[in-house]
Amino acid sequence: MKKYYAVIAFVVSTIWLHAQITVTSSTFPAVGDTLKTATDLDPDGVTITPPGGPATWDFTGLAATSKSETTFQAASEGSAFADFPNAELVTIGAGGQGETYFDISATSFNNLGFYGSDPTGGLPIQTAFKFSPPVPERRAPLNFIDNSLAETSLNITLPIDSALGAILAQLGVPAGLADSLRIRVTASRNDLVDAYGSLTIPGGTYDVLREKSIEYRSTSLDIRLFGLWIDVTAQAGAGSGLGKDTTIAYNFISNTEKEYIAIVEMDNANSVVQQVEYKDNNVISGNNDMVAAKPEVLVSPNPTANLAVFELKNFALGNYSLRLLDAQGMVVLVTKVGLGAESVSLESLGKGTYFYQVLDEKNRVQATGKLLKINE
Repeated sequence: MKKYYAVIAFVVSTIWLHAQITVTSSTFPAVGDTLKTATDLDPDGVTITPPGGPATWDFTGLAATSKSETTFQAASEGSAFADFPNAELVTIGAGGQGETYFDISATSFNNLGFYGSDPTGGLPIQTAFKFSPPVPERRAPLNFIDNSLAETSLNITLPIDSALGAILAQLGVPAGLADSLRIRVTASRNDLVDAYGSLTIPGGTYDVLREKSIEYRSTSLDIRLFGLWIDVTAQAGAGSGLGKDTTIAYNFISNTEKEYIAIVEMDNANSVVQQVEYKDNNVISGNNDMVAAKPEVLVSPNPTANLAVFELKNFALGNYSLRLLDAQGMVVLVTKVGLGAESVSLESLGKGTYFYQVLDEKNRVQATGKLLKINE
């Protein structure tokens, strides 16, 4: 009987050791790396299994709604490098919009912050946003049942100018009453490697660890009146990007690829898969060799004088906002837009070239383009 139990223990331990991997720092991005990913905004057949392993996941039904490439450059290539002197890497968004800075150690790949637009999407500001402390986006070595907690904050104080004054007027604050505005962000994230096994996506099968990541974020807006800071978050209302939010995601991580093999984003109840970002293996499709049409924005007329119609095509159901930036990258207009065609007044803008961005509910850029404003 003892021999029988010994054989079982040996077999179980052999399966355990064979099925598990260790993710090392060799998977951290480096200068010159281009990570290629695809996103399915309407995923089919993606199931989150209970913790443990070894498990087998089949995500071959994924089909790309959109694709993207992220290239890592030396931090000195960024225009805001002076604000992030300890950074080693930077990624720069399409059209030079948005720069994110990173630092690398032997055990972690850290997000130091970014240079770009207000993260709430509602304020016409362009500045450097620094996380304190930096946010560890990846860790190594990473093994099954590893657990980690990260906390960070971000605070930006700005003097009131004409553009910010207009925002305060919408909140019912009389002109000249407030002298400063402050954005406060606090976040905590718990990462637990809760499963391991084999994951198949279009174009490949990989041994992976599955990391469950839960982030709690609070974004607040303060104004300074008579030397005192007053929280006006509630007055901003829904859709402002302010308030509390919870994000739940499952990251499938291999020890051979620099892209995450898949990132499955859930709803706040952790019951419905909302979207899946996955490694792009240049495979046309998952089930039927057809790719969902890429979201696009049609603008007419363009050039235009005082009114432009923005038509959102091939977008998933949801709420979207339109953001216009001038040639210097400053946000000059933010408005909500729906699916289909939406008329937007440009009367308050001077003539010139503007860049537009369409953002989803989580302020992720879904489409970009250029608009030319002319005189009548």
